[in-house]
Order: sequence, then structure tokens, then C-alpha cells
Amino acid sequence: MKNNMPPNWQPPAPAWQAQWADHQDLRVAYFAIQADQPDLLESWCKVCLELNDDPQCPRPLLLERGHFLDSVEQSNFLIISYWREDDYQRWWADAHVSWYEMTQANNIGFWRETLCLPLDNFETLLSSPDVHGIASCSNSLEGPILEHGYPGGMRDRIKSCTIKDVSGNIKPVAVQHSEQSIIRIAAPENLCMIRSGQDWGHCDDQQAQDYLENVHPVLQTGMNYLRDNGHECECYSMRLVNVLDDSWRETKQTFGLGFAKDIFVFENWAKSHPTHLDIFGKFMTMAQSYGENLQLQLWHEVAVCSGSTGEFEYIQCHAKTGILPFAHYE
Repeated sequence: MKNNMPPNWQPPAPAWQAQWADHQDLRVAYFAIQADQPDLLESWCKVCLELNDDPQCPRPLLLERGHFLDSVEQSNFLIISYWREDDYQRWWADAHVSWYEMTQANNIGFWRETLCLPLDNFETLLSSPDVHGIASCSNSLEGPILEHGYPGGMRDRIKSCTIKDVSGNIKPVAVQHSEQSIIRIAAPENLCMIRSGQDWGHCDDQQAQDYLENVHPVLQTGMNYLRDNGHECECYSMRLVNVLDDSWRETKQTFGLGFAKDIFVFENWAKSHPTHLDIFGKFMTMAQSYGENLQLQLWHEVAVCSGSTGEFEYIQCHAKTGILPFAHYE
């Protein structure tokens, strides 16, 4: 049932979505360090994820790297990992030991944000058949699809959103473990996560320049609005992350990583806020200019939290890290 699609709808541009052959739950896990260099995080990653030659050791489906400056200009390096849920739980049962050994031995900030992704609780959208993010782990793509380009399209692509109320009304609750300087926050019901990517690595010089001069600046403005005005719009966290390669070198990709009270926060922002209308307008100008020859690739993945399936953990981090400013202590 498509609850929000207008009658006789025709999307303004083609789009594709990932398809999965089984019904195993997935998980995304972000591991990060607040430091000027990623060396500690990289060493931990290699030992726990890349150099372990035990064939019985669970492996992530996909591993990526990124970097951003947060609202206080603190440098953050992060590892993005996607897993089968069962594999993640088996791996973390052992890997958490080395994670806490590293965090307790170094007086800098570390954070971990992770969310289970049942297939009925998330969706993907890509502007071309070239896959990014969790869609890289899928079995196939469907498309071009009709269910996009209109308000509520995200909810129409998430099965759970078509059959129940996904409004968020529970504030994040924090528990502080003072002996380890650890703050943990359970993801509240219907918390929404978005990872929305931009890839201009396939663009020729003209299209890359067009994107970087006209679209990217207004994207940055929109991401900064969501980051800096969370108490107004109920977006708990937003980062515009530079995608890095396996050697922590910059690529021609970015993504916005955000968490909000619910999916309606992002939907309402996209539908009516001037910063998103500016992004959409600049992108459509570029899309209409190049038509079928447009080389810019856009994509996103959106998930709605169900139950206690996500955890946010901050160790020795500054007070504006992640969703910390929106948590209350019981």
C-alpha cells in the first residue's frame, strides 16, 4: 500500500532501490575517534576486522572510512561497517574487549553508534544503478521505481511505515558509567537514521565544477542547519562526512549522516525548509542542464528504529558529540 503517492505520479528523475533475497536482519555500526589522526582507530580496525585470518571470525559485508569536523571544529575519523546481525553480535562479543582496552588507555574521545536494520524498517534510493552504502551488499536492484520524488516517498518505501504509526515521542535516555567515562544511550523507538551520499567521482571536469560550485555549498548550508538547530527541528545529529579510501585519503564523495526524533523530521525539512528547497532547486537546475548525460550520483539509506535495537556510546567525548545534547539522565 502506497499511502502518500499522488495520483498518476511520474517521478522527475529515475531512481533505483536495493533488493534482498533473504530476510536476515542487517546492522550498521559506526566506530569513531576524536583525534587529529586516525592511527589508533586504524590499528584497532586492522587487528579486529582486516588482519584476523581466522576463517571462523565473522566479517562485515562492507567497510568504509570517513572524516568530518564537527560543530566545535573537532576532527572525527570513523569506520562505517555493515553486517549480518548474527555476525555482528558474534564478532562484538569478542571485539568489545579490545575496543574498551583502547579507549581506556588513551585520553581522547571515542564513540560508537550502531543500529539493527530489519528489512521492513529501512529503505535505499539511488539515482543510478551504481550502488553505494548498504545497497552494495544487496542481491539486486529494482528500478526505475515510481515511489520517490514526493513528500512521504521514504515512508512508502519502508514497509513498517505503511502499517503503523512511526512518530517519535520518546526522548533519548542516557546512562553514565563514571568509572569508565562512558555514556550509553539506547536508541528510542522510531528514531530515524539517514545516510545520504553524493558522488562526483564519475563526473567530467565541467560537471564536477558545476556540482562543487553550485550544489555542494547549499548542501553544506542545509547540513549545518540540521546540525546547529536540532532543538528547533528535532534533528538530534547531523554530520557531513568526507569519504576516505582504505589509506585515509580523500575521495570525491561525501555523505550526510543524521539521526532525528522520527522520519517526519527529515520529511518535513525536505518538503518545506528553505535550505532543502535550495538544494533541490540547484540540483534540478544541474539535472535539467545535462539531462540523460548527468554523471553525478546521489543515494541514500533511511532506517526507522524498532525496539531496543540501537546503541549510542560516547567515551571521553565533548558534550556536543552525536546525540549527547538531546539525552536526559534518569
